[in-house]
Amino acid sequence: MKNFSVKKPQISLAAFITIIFIISSAVILLLYSFLVGRAHYQKYEDELIEDMREQCLRLEESLLANGFNVEEPIDLNVNIDTVATFFDGRVMIVNSDYRIIKDSSTANQNSFIVGEDVISVMTGDREELLQVVGGYVQYIHPVVSEEGILGLIMINASTESIDSITNNVGKYNNVIIIVILVCCIIFAIIFGRGSVRGIKFINQHMEVAKEGHFDNKIPVRGFKEFQALTDNYNDTIDKLKVIDSSRQEFVSNVSHELKTPITSMKVLADSLIQNEDADLEMYKEFMTDIAAEIERESEIINDLLTLVKTDKSSAEMNIEEININELLEVIIKRVTPIASSRGIDISYESYRDVAADIDQVKFSLALTNIIENAVKYNVDNGWVKVTLNADHKNFHIKVMDSGVGIPDDCKEQVFERFYRVDKARSRDTGGTGLGLAITRNVILMHKGSIKLYSESGEGTTFTIKIPIKRVES
Repeated sequence: MKNFSVKKPQISLAAFITIIFIISSAVILLLYSFLVGRAHYQKYEDELIEDMREQCLRLEESLLANGFNVEEPIDLNVNIDTVATFFDGRVMIVNSDYRIIKDSSTANQNSFIVGEDVISVMTGDREELLQVVGGYVQYIHPVVSEEGILGLIMINASTESIDSITNNVGKYNNVIIIVILVCCIIFAIIFGRGSVRGIKFINQHMEVAKEGHFDNKIPVRGFKEFQALTDNYNDTIDKLKVIDSSRQEFVSNVSHELKTPITSMKVLADSLIQNEDADLEMYKEFMTDIAAEIERESEIINDLLTLVKTDKSSAEMNIEEININELLEVIIKRVTPIASSRGIDISYESYRDVAADIDQVKFSLALTNIIENAVKYNVDNGWVKVTLNADHKNFHIKVMDSGVGIPDDCKEQVFERFYRVDKARSRDTGGTGLGLAITRNVILMHKGSIKLYSESGEGTTFTIKIPIKRVES
């Protein structure tokens, strides 16, 4: 049965920014249009209401001046009709008996009007009543004299003019909004493309770097985030250059180290072949030298295999709780004969019993390398001191010696593969230059750290710190 993988839809950052910008602009502009239209409508409605109040006050003065009589004064009737025409609506005068004594439309002349709103104003429960009914604004105003409320003035004003003005303003706003939206779209496209220009520029350089070219750095400029990204890119390129240089140097060193014993063996073998008069003693001497070179070749290969195994972040770890005191005693006992042959005294001091979660084989290899180095690069009749201590989280091992020490310019490189402070002395002691590199890898695999303190000619101190309990990440 075939497995079909569904490819997820992809969208570029430039398109995403452009779309989000356009949608945001459209939403803001629509909201602005709605609020502006509403504000204009409210403004004209407030002006209409204010005009209605003014006209009611004038009619009230006229009615009071004529004793609330709307039949005799011609001017009063003309004013009522004029107000009705002005508001494109209707004006009604209601007496205290709730009878319409004047209706500008004459439709309900002399009819009675009784309703909750009318009664509430007529009885004085409300000073006035203002409400929007259908397409009209209705305003009810009481006519008050010293004797009390004589009646009511009711004006219904059409909102058609407000709607017309608002629509015209809305059309004008829509034109402006469309123009602004078009400008926003153009700006969004330009901004969207410009916002990823820096990323594209970095991506182009990464394509070049992917081919193994690490010479081109990117100038740091632009926004803060792009500057940080550029800095990280340049730092990564620098590290890749170092790694690439280390790789080339490692390959060169491996080739040289493996080739040297083979070359020596070939020279010895050729010497025997060309020397027809070679006796048995010469054969033994040359074969002994060849065997030593084979042993040296084997040692280099074993160290390389160990380095490869410990160089993998996913290397298998056989973790178990081990007594570190006993482990150190075993290692020191193993190294003591080598030290005794040169009169070097090895002392061990433990401040407390320590049991920790470690890979015993790998960690033993790391400690052996450190302690053997302390012996190999020591002076005759010198000393080596090993101490063990612990706190609630980590245990600490110190290996101090009275040896030749490490110069300041070599301290940063002693953990590199094949690096030797004194190449001639390393040849004499049989070192491959891989011991400290293996040691560092093993300690890092245990999530620990190793530091050194040394002065040239005054000995060296290695300090190792390892967590007592291993917590898998």
